[in-house]
Amino acid sequence: MAVDHGASAAKEWRRYWPLALTASMGMALAAAFNTMLGVMIVPIEQEFGWTRAEISSGPLIVSVMGIIFAAPAGYVIDRLGARRVGIVVVVMMSGALMLLGTTSNHIWHWWIGWITYAVAATATATVWMAPLSGKFHKGRGLAITLALAGAGLSAALLPTTANYLIENEGWRAGYLVVGAIFAVITIPLTYCFWRGTEDAPQADSSEGAPAELPGMTVGEALKSRNYRLIVAAQLIGSLASTALVINLIPMLIDAKISAAEAAAMAGAQGVASTLGRFVGGWALDHVSAKWLVSASMFSSAVLPIVLIAAPGSVPLAFAAVVFNGLANAVKYPGMVYLLSRHVGMKSFGTLFGMISTVMSVASGVCPMLANYVYDITRSYEIVLWALIPPFIIGGFLFAALGRYPDFASGREPTTE
Repeated sequence: MAVDHGASAAKEWRRYWPLALTASMGMALAAAFNTMLGVMIVPIEQEFGWTRAEISSGPLIVSVMGIIFAAPAGYVIDRLGARRVGIVVVVMMSGALMLLGTTSNHIWHWWIGWITYAVAATATATVWMAPLSGKFHKGRGLAITLALAGAGLSAALLPTTANYLIENEGWRAGYLVVGAIFAVITIPLTYCFWRGTEDAPQADSSEGAPAELPGMTVGEALKSRNYRLIVAAQLIGSLASTALVINLIPMLIDAKISAAEAAAMAGAQGVASTLGRFVGGWALDHVSAKWLVSASMFSSAVLPIVLIAAPGSVPLAFAAVVFNGLANAVKYPGMVYLLSRHVGMKSFGTLFGMISTVMSVASGVCPMLANYVYDITRSYEIVLWALIPPFIIGGFLFAALGRYPDFASGREPTTE
């Protein structure tokens, strides 16, 4: 079915809603690893005696793999199609979750599970975002938002679910049960419904090959001021975001919040993020995306400030966590939306893969570094102070973005 850029948003949704649903579950699966790690750190530390830095070395493995393979994975998706890669991704990720549940007291066993996830993670963001950006035009912001709401779904349900399983069956059951549930849901969905523009039948030439889609080549994007700003803003903002998201529950516990209350707050953040994404998705299609993303980046500084200023205050911590969920609801989908508008679809997979690379650096290094600081100081206070400047800098960088390029004329305006 051809992508009709003149079609209404409602018509796009009637045609392609299974894509958005499948992408949402794929993103929920991808988010499960970091979401569950925050709940698992304490019981794994207690069972094996590993330091928190050692436990959070898993995301560092993902980071290293992402640095090497995220951009090539985007290129592969551009050439082979999202369907084939997507099926491999969901099989490997659900299997990796269950593999983590079999970890022995040898740290290398823990690493094997994370390596399995890391291989799939090099393609996961691009494999779900590229087809949506290619199929949806009028309703692109809401489509991206629905897909990313899957991550919010994980954040809403998995902390309390995992905490319940830990208390009743042990942390291993948490990984095994969640991994099995995702396998049952995501593998059939991806096999039956996942199709991108590049996966269309050969007879339907109206969709064309990815190289014929409007947009910049990789070389053109690398010379684009706006693309460089998006990469820099996402890297700097992700340095703080990933450390805060992965270590949220341990940070709340360190701020004199009970483990059960911390898990409930993390779940509430996920609910706020999920609900906020739908409002944010509508807003992305109707107001300036750069100002929404910039404001959400600034707003993320509120949570570390509250934890520093009012440790032990459950009401304030709860309000700050929920507010942070609302801020996160716009941040990542807004970046994807801005990228799709500034570079187009010609090389979207490769260019998004490059951004995934810089995000992999942040998601691997910063959580482990934060826990290394904790292992030395037995406190997250220094970490919380360090999280504030990246949010502010990232917000200013997004605010500096110029107008969207006019790919029909080949012009790239520099101011908005």
